[in-house]
Amino acid sequence: MDKEFCLLDESWIKVLNDENEIIEVSLIDVFTNAHKYKRLAGETVTQDVAILRLLLAITITVFYRYDADGIEDNVLNYSNPEDEILDRWSDYWKKGSFESDVFCNYLEKYRERFYLFHPVTPFWQVADLKMGTDYSTVSLLGNIKESNNTDTMHHFHMTYGKYIENLSYSEAARWLIYTNAYSVNVKTKIANKFIPVGIGRLSQLGFICVEDASLFNTILLNLCALNNQGDAWARPLPIWEQDIRQKPGIEISPPDNLAQLYTIQSRRLLLKKDTKDGKRITGFKSTGGDYYSTINDYIEPMTLLKWIDKEKNNFQPQIHKKEIAAWREFPSLFVEDELKPGLISWLERLSANFMIDNESLITFQMTGLLYADKTRYTNGELINKSVSLSKDLLNEIGKIWISLIIDQINKCENVDKICFYKFAQTLASDMYIGDNKGSKDVIKVKTNRIQNKLSESYYYKIDSAFREWLLSIDPNSSNLDNKLYELQTISAIIADNIVKKYISGLSPQYTLLSTQAYKSFKLALNKLYPKKQEKGGE
Repeated sequence: MDKEFCLLDESWIKVLNDENEIIEVSLIDVFTNAHKYKRLAGETVTQDVAILRLLLAITITVFYRYDADGIEDNVLNYSNPEDEILDRWSDYWKKGSFESDVFCNYLEKYRERFYLFHPVTPFWQVADLKMGTDYSTVSLLGNIKESNNTDTMHHFHMTYGKYIENLSYSEAARWLIYTNAYSVNVKTKIANKFIPVGIGRLSQLGFICVEDASLFNTILLNLCALNNQGDAWARPLPIWEQDIRQKPGIEISPPDNLAQLYTIQSRRLLLKKDTKDGKRITGFKSTGGDYYSTINDYIEPMTLLKWIDKEKNNFQPQIHKKEIAAWREFPSLFVEDELKPGLISWLERLSANFMIDNESLITFQMTGLLYADKTRYTNGELINKSVSLSKDLLNEIGKIWISLIIDQINKCENVDKICFYKFAQTLASDMYIGDNKGSKDVIKVKTNRIQNKLSESYYYKIDSAFREWLLSIDPNSSNLDNKLYELQTISAIIADNIVKKYISGLSPQYTLLSTQAYKSFKLALNKLYPKKQEKGGE
């Protein structure tokens, strides 16, 4: 196989430029003009996340070895590398753009590892891969939602026919990186047995990142150049600086540096092409690659976490749920214990050292991929949600506000769990008691149905109101009590209106029965949101 399509020079990364045009650029171009581009703009947000991790791996490697002016100066040679890292980050940030020559020179050293097609070292692939399963081109695409029903198999982006058959090299490069990160479950032959090795690395995370005004800003804010304990990482070791990895299904030790983590080869892949009819991708071969457990993973900074056994200190990533709005995951973003995401710890250090402008807003992007079946062999729906808030919430003055916000989120949850439940349970009991069908099981089912209907309406209506309230908080000037009263009033009114609307839709014979249920609801709501005696001013 001849060398072809070098990712350093060829245009393949999709970005949104200052003119709001989506264009394709090369790796060298990204680091030359990242300050001019607004964001990555590939086919899906999951594809953008996978490519962002590649850009972060390159950046953290260069950052550790070169200062902001491009002079070789390894931070790990300092007696106190943590201080140097923060100073260096500040220099990079103030400079406002990457020193493109140093990125170009670094990448040039590994040019042979960045060819999409190469006889020995195809990018993030295994040359002459013998083991694995053969897949068609359609299985490479992550913008196709699949189901087991052949009539509806491709209905995410409605990708059909000649488009699939004529996949360009640039798009194949993007989907190659995506597939390594978000691959469906694959069976891998290990010790003469076919064993499912699990889904791609990023699929196992409740992925979070920060999105800022430019791609340059986004990369630096997400750099996480210090670990969760505030220490320097070990020497960066991205996949292109490692020996070629070929054996399938290898459990590795957790990486000790971000460049290695972000370029884990979780799939042994090889793209197939047909050169007779022009440059055309015909499919690929894939099997399991490197993996390690996400349980008690202390290195991954870009995920929400949850306890699975707090007594034993066992935790794992908290996967996003499509029905949960981004602001409802705020408590997991700003948790004050071992489960604090590394990204948050990193941003708090930048804020504490006055390295970022705290007067503007910060936006957290939450991304995930659901699978269409329990065995996770087919793609499902994407999760793409965000929440914006004041950057001042990241510093010391924001701590009391974070506590308040979390408390109000918990109260919104209790509107559903307590207040709506009281209404639903009372109404269901009054409706079906004395009926032959009025068993405990029937009442429980009816209670759940009523509660779910109220809950769905409530979260739909409170979503925009909560977002606006969160955006309006200025930790330096907002009045704590007034902000508290403001949201509680909005939430109580929304909840009350939803219950009244539900009652108005009942059959006449149930209207009188609903009176007691409404009283139960109001008692619980007033207890949750006690009325303020006087409304003060801002």
